Amino acid sequence: MKRKISILSLAILLPFSVMSQDLLDLLKTEINFEKRALVAEGMDISSVESPDFWNIYTDFENEINSLGDRRINNIKKFYDNYEDMSDEVAGDIAKTYLAIKGDRIKIYKKYYKKFSSLIGDRRAVRLFQIMDQIQLLIDLQIASEQPLLE
Repeated sequence: MKRKISILSLAILLPFSVMSQDLLDLLKTEINFEKRALVAEGMDISSVESPDFWNIYTDFENEINSLGDRRINNIKKFYDNYEDMSDEVAGDIAKTYLAIKGDRIKIYKKYYKKFSSLIGDRRAVRLFQIMDQIQLLIDLQIASEQPLLE
């Protein structure tokens, strides 16, 4: 995974609260394109497996992206309430954050079964390692830009 994720850095440098929906949609499209390129580079998918693999991957990507949308909305809520954060709003943000984390695990479990039946356990593990590395880069970038609550 030597390929740089340049668009990820650009996407996360701007606070989500100041991005227009059009810009967010464009950045999500670019991020998905780069993720696919990293997956293609990191996986050895045969021409026989390719159509089925990418069909499953597209479904997986759509479910993961819905979590990303929820996360963006939660981050926006954080920024919108940062100056005068009530315990109620903070609790809401925390519950949403934890629900998103839990839902990500459910999606991974669901799709691990599908990928492993197509490409085997070893290669499915490799795919999820790649996906986790990408997600960790995104998480680190977001965490580095988001202020701690006072």
